[in-house]
Order: sequence, then structure tokens, then C-alpha cells
Amino acid sequence: MNTRTPLQETILALGLEDLIPLPEIAATVRVQQLVDPESVLTEVSSALISLLQEGQIQVWSGHWSDEPEVLDRVAALELLVVQEQYEFNSPADLARRVYYVNVENLRVDEEQT
Repeated sequence: MNTRTPLQETILALGLEDLIPLPEIAATVRVQQLVDPESVLTEVSSALISLLQEGQIQVWSGHWSDEPEVLDRVAALELLVVQEQYEFNSPADLARRVYYVNVENLRVDEEQT
């Protein structure tokens, strides 16, 4: 059994609500209270990567005005380290918004996409 950090638990709890855009989780007050404000993006990215590798979340992406689609793990890992993906209206976010979801809320077989 894995011991999760409070940040990971918060990310999983928020992911039960819906597809959560990365900028939203980075800006969440609860998250900011859990980590040093200067390292929010690094710590959130690291926590998301860990949860993805454990199979606890899935990562979705698409233009902000379109329905997003689930990503395979390789594509997801590439986007989770892009700092601009954690800022609303950044060039990366406007081109392709990235979301995560707790798999207890929604899970799509990656082979179907």
C-alpha cells in the first residue's frame, strides 16, 4: 500500500469532481497551503506524474472549446512537465488544455482512443 502525501490526496479528491484543468489545480488554495508558493508548479507536476504512474489518474487534453480526449501515458508525461500548461491563457493552454481525473470518477481504456 502506498502512502500518499497530503498534496496527492488533495489532487485525488479534486479529481473525483470532474476533469480538472491543470491551471485550476495549481491555483487551488488548498494546494497552495500544502506547498511552498515558489514550488507549486514543480510539486504539483511531480505529484501528478507519480499518481499517473500508479494508475490513480488519467490525463486528458484538447482545445479548451472542444471535448478533451484521454492521452496515453507517454503523451501525458510529456505534457505534465510543461510549466505553461499550469497557467490559464498561456500559449500552451490556449493551444491545448490539459486535464486530469481520478480514475475512481472516470476511466477510459487508453486502447479505445
